[in-house]
Parts: sequence; structure tokens; C-alpha cells
Amino acid sequence: MSESKETNKILQRILELLAKNEARINTNEMTAEGDELIKKAEKEAEDASKKIQSTFDRIHDKLFNFNNMLIAAFLGLSKFPTDNTILSLWMAILPIANLIYLMFLEYWQMEIYRHVAKRMEWELDLNKDVKKYGSMIKRQNLRSLLSIFTTFGLFIFLVIKILTY
Repeated sequence: MSESKETNKILQRILELLAKNEARINTNEMTAEGDELIKKAEKEAEDASKKIQSTFDRIHDKLFNFNNMLIAAFLGLSKFPTDNTILSLWMAILPIANLIYLMFLEYWQMEIYRHVAKRMEWELDLNKDVKKYGSMIKRQNLRSLLSIFTTFGLFIFLVIKILTY
């Protein structure tokens, strides 16, 4: 009988160890799944950030091209017709000033890229660098919006000048 009790105790102990092992395996599986989800979310966030940055670059490129056409239009209409020009030559300063602003916009975008490129060094003061990055992005969004408004404002000004000539 004492052998039977000992055998039961050993079997009970084996069952406890198996249960602990099963729990450990389940925990490891859940941790692995959680790690995969976190990696996937981080990759998606990085991809989204790259897409946003490339979208800004494309928008800025289109604004540059459109602004260059505005400069040509302002210069051309300041000489045509020769007896009574549609625009004063001095008006060409407006799209040129907008071009300078667009160049600064590209510089500020480059500064954001530089800041992100140093991401591995952010660990020293992560909160400060993340906040700085967030504020840089917000300012850049507002600057980009302003550049869109100024460029299309110049276009509307040009159209009004032509139509009222």
C-alpha cells in the first residue's frame, strides 16, 4: 500500500510538472505571437512613414514645377503685349519668392530626414527626440499646406489679372 501511495505521489508530481511545462509552452507561444504582431505593426508604421515622406516629396516636386510655370507666365505677361502689359515686371518677384520658400521647404524636409536617420541615437533621450520628431512633422505639414495655398493663390491672382485685362 505504501508503494501505491508513493506511486500516486510520483504520478501526481509528474502531472504537476507536465501542467507547468504546458503552461510554459503556452506562454512562449503567446509571447511569440505577440512579438510577431509588434514587429508587424512596427513594419507597417515604418512603411506608412516612408509613404508619407514620398508623398510629401512628390507634392513638393509638383509645386516646384507648377511654380516654375508661374514664373515663366509672370515674366511673359510682363512683356506682352508690348504697349500695355498685363503684369508689371516687378510682379514676377511673387512666384520667385514662392520658389525660395519652396526651397526652404525642401531644406526643412531634409532636416526631418536627418533627424530620422539618427534614430539609433534616440535611445539616450527617447521622449525628447520623439517629441521633436512629432513637432517637426507638424510644422512641415503646416508649411507644406501654406506652400500649396501660396502657389495656387499666385495662380488665381494670375488668372484674375488675365481675365480683367
